[in-house]
Amino acid sequence: MAASEYCTITVTTDTLENATLITQTLLEKRLVACVQSHSVQSAYRWQGKIITTEEIRLDLKTKVTLFDEIKMLILELHTYDVPEILMFHCDGGNGYYFQWIEEETKR
Repeated sequence: MAASEYCTITVTTDTLENATLITQTLLEKRLVACVQSHSVQSAYRWQGKIITTEEIRLDLKTKVTLFDEIKMLILELHTYDVPEILMFHCDGGNGYYFQWIEEETKR
């Protein structure tokens, strides 16, 4: 298994409830092996205004082949009109960790 087969997907949301819904749904459907959540301070432009707010960032550990399905599910569940959904390919890492992701996600 090559590192390039795996990725981290970053998503931000505004509430713990939405973060929990996204996390639980993705784990139950075996689309991700792990979700890490972090409180972050975000500043961005939205509809002509500068917004500063607290958000929850989710880092999803998964396989590249599952990205499209994950993206569609997040778009269905998310509270934002334009949610952040960014995929970052793995260039390298612990082979045992990649094996664990493989075992814990659907084939």
